[in-house]
Amino acid sequence: MKLLNLRELTFIDDMRAIGCKIAIDDFGTGYSNFEYLIKLNVDFIKIDGSIIKGIDRDKNSQVVAEVIVDFANKLNIKTIGEYVHNEEVYQKVKKLGITYTQGFHLGEPKEINL
Repeated sequence: MKLLNLRELTFIDDMRAIGCKIAIDDFGTGYSNFEYLIKLNVDFIKIDGSIIKGIDRDKNSQVVAEVIVDFANKLNIKTIGEYVHNEEVYQKVKKLGITYTQGFHLGEPKEINL
């Protein structure tokens, strides 16, 4: 596991000081873990799409998502479910109490015209 160094932690503190919110992306895979959540004092956890995409039919995915949501709620962290691609997944995410959702079911990504 990669540990955060003092420079990275200072950067996060500096960003918070100017009003930025901190999110952990792809939570549940790779280097993202519960220890990071405790050390970083994050505002959002984006639950990885590999957990969310089959949540309507895979009991293991449901259990993992429930644990993440329960942990996040206890620390007052908002959750985001990635890869919400159909109505069944959307309803399951809502039932689990995931704060926000993103995915093709809600809308496809669009180009920003500046």
